[in-house]
Amino acid sequence: MRIINALLFYSLFSSAVFIYGIGSLQAAEASLARKKIASAWIKSLCCVFAAIALTYSLVQLLLIPTGLTELYPLVALLVFSSASVFFEIIFQLTTKKSSSEFAVSFLTVLLSLNEGESLLESIAIGACCLASYYILIPFLFTFTNKLSSSKNTDSFRQKTSVFLCMVILMMALFALNISWINAGL
Repeated sequence: MRIINALLFYSLFSSAVFIYGIGSLQAAEASLARKKIASAWIKSLCCVFAAIALTYSLVQLLLIPTGLTELYPLVALLVFSSASVFFEIIFQLTTKKSSSEFAVSFLTVLLSLNEGESLLESIAIGACCLASYYILIPFLFTFTNKLSSSKNTDSFRQKTSVFLCMVILMMALFALNISWINAGL
């Protein structure tokens, strides 16, 4: 049940893009670039899963027994960098395309390791954070495509409209959460 709650919370209610700001600028730029994101999504998932599993194991086996848990972001960075290079080489050899994404994937690893209580929950949180990022890109693409077909806009207006679309989506998702109405309770 905790995994299902984490899946719903981090993919819909507390999207990593909307709440934490992870990848908001990259999502806006990717929606304007009009490139295919499937290979980048698969590479990011593989890289994040491997980095979460290896970092979680290293933290549990090495850092917690020695009392050096403050160093886990450094360990996560080293593990993630190694996994990212490994999967980038594999994907370049198989697909002949480069899909290097660092900031979104690394921040997803840190968020999932901070929020997850177990390895499975951390992996589920990482998957939901990446899914919320990569699902947002087609929504923003269709929104900007619709705006560009209706009138002639410059680049600044397109980027502004993408961020306004993100605000509208965020408001629509959080309209169901009415806890802000009852501030005194």
